[in-house]
Amino acid sequence: MAEVADGPPSSAQAVVVGAGVVGAAIAFNLARLGLTDVVVLDKGTVAGQASGRSGALVRTHYTNVDEARIALAALGWFEHWADRVGGTCGFAATGFLQMVAAQDHSTLRSNVEQLRGIGVDTTLVNADEIRRLQPHMVVEDDAVAAYEPRGGYADPVATTVGLAEAARRLGATVFEQVEVTGLAVAHDRVRGVHTSHGTIEAPIVVVANGAWCTGLLAPLGIELQIETARAQVSFFARPAELPTGPDGHLTIIDRTNGCYLRPAGDRHTLVGLSAFRRPLDDLDGYDESDEPEFTELARRQAARRLPGLADAPRASGHAGPLDITPDRRMVLGSAPGTEGLYLAVGMSGGGFKKAPAIGACLAELIVHGKAATAPIEPFRFSRFAEGQPLTGADYSLPADGVDPRRRAALQHQGLIH
Repeated sequence: MAEVADGPPSSAQAVVVGAGVVGAAIAFNLARLGLTDVVVLDKGTVAGQASGRSGALVRTHYTNVDEARIALAALGWFEHWADRVGGTCGFAATGFLQMVAAQDHSTLRSNVEQLRGIGVDTTLVNADEIRRLQPHMVVEDDAVAAYEPRGGYADPVATTVGLAEAARRLGATVFEQVEVTGLAVAHDRVRGVHTSHGTIEAPIVVVANGAWCTGLLAPLGIELQIETARAQVSFFARPAELPTGPDGHLTIIDRTNGCYLRPAGDRHTLVGLSAFRRPLDDLDGYDESDEPEFTELARRQAARRLPGLADAPRASGHAGPLDITPDRRMVLGSAPGTEGLYLAVGMSGGGFKKAPAIGACLAELIVHGKAATAPIEPFRFSRFAEGQPLTGADYSLPADGVDPRRRAALQHQGLIH
């Protein structure tokens, strides 16, 4: 991260808690809309936790149309990063493929039709078309998938740092190794934050620190039912039959085999597992490496599509924290009962690709009173108490790769065998 001031000030126009990709995007957009005295605080470093360890897929295929609208609004930022933010975010438009099990083909068709209705550039492709799009891929003859030519991935660290640097150029200040220990509230209004370096007075505070948010919000009576989990990815040497380069193959979510994969740099492939998650009780002391068990399962599942990965050497891997809400969708907007306090948490593993639009929406809400980039009212905190969780026509997952804690429940629901 670039040079910052020696220590945080005693006051600011706005404080953003968390220097991950969402917090950095909010700070940048606040500064872009004229709030130049914005302070970003992080107990660690910029992109030091979930953001920097994200799979960093960029796609607009969601089973919930409200999520899809925000992802679609964010896509243009990745495509025009140099003009809108400056520098590079490492975006590679590889094309994105969403693959599902045979029993979900009708759901996929319905979802694609719905997505096309809001402007998402996605089409259904059959087995022959999939093979043309991705040579050397094993595809069932009756396969159906959804293809987005504009989808791909970005560099998670470059994206986060780029947003933070852009915010700084517009007058914001980013402070690393400064922990927010509490929120200052009086007469139902936020007054600032208490930190490891003293109190910062501010009429606007945005909590965007992921899984760490619950400790700050609970003393205010804001109880977020967030499950914390540890997700992993492994990087493998790319098989010789696949081209080198950052766009050497498609970015793929394969629900049939419970995995996702994308290029990583010139010669590697990143592989993750959609449901392989460990409970995370210690956010500040967890194992940050990928487990051998995970690595072997990830290699095996990905090789069911790209057989060359079966013997691919592991190059590296890592783990990071997730903050998961009961409906597995984010919480955005004003905090209940506290004027000037805003939430952008509970990303549930899907925050990276939406972050530029989340930043724009929160900044518009704060500065103009309403989000214009995309509707965020469906993501309000109160939806859980109102009995209106967000839903979608979701796809099933296989037994392989499923978290053992969830296996029995999924079997009971008929989602796995």
